[in-house]
Amino acid sequence: MTTYTRPLVNGTPTTGQVVKAAHVNEPIDQIYDTILAGGITSDQIAAGAVDTSELATAAVTAAKMDGTLPDASAMATSAAPTTDAQLANKKYVDDNVGSANYSPTSQTGADDSNGEITLPNGLEMKWGKKTMGANTGTFDYTDEGLSDFSNACFQVIICGGDTDQSSQTVQCHSPTTTSFQWSSSAFANNNPFRFIAIGR
Repeated sequence: MTTYTRPLVNGTPTTGQVVKAAHVNEPIDQIYDTILAGGITSDQIAAGAVDTSELATAAVTAAKMDGTLPDASAMATSAAPTTDAQLANKKYVDDNVGSANYSPTSQTGADDSNGEITLPNGLEMKWGKKTMGANTGTFDYTDEGLSDFSNACFQVIICGGDTDQSSQTVQCHSPTTTSFQWSSSAFANNNPFRFIAIGR
């Protein structure tokens, strides 16, 4: 077997020469060193010095991101956002959502007593029971231990009270922020009615 000995070179080889492995690795090492030394910067990318197919069409540039993404100081605050462009960090969200921060007014009333509650969005609910002393009458909220609606009464739902009253119908009409009217078609034995009123 014949062994051919050829010179090993660091430069550009000519016919019959072999390039040293160390020399082949030098360009890769130079690129790596340039990146580590900050030789390729976001400014160069924005200026088109370093292109990919996306950067070349200006679809993504560092300049665009610099004007959009907040820096660390913008995310360090737990204060409430004041503009559409601001972000709420996790602590702010955790501190301001959930059952711990759902704060309706204290409920009044229980069982057969009249009661009311105001939800955080301003919706007001009232409910109760009244024994009818006649076929018609007025249910006045303050007279019955409740407060008036702040702005409007949307609906009042009324029904018969404690026992089977299939022969009796009861209805309400003319609801306002302070009261509603009721009437019964066959009042008997001081039967009660129950109601739910919703407003704000």
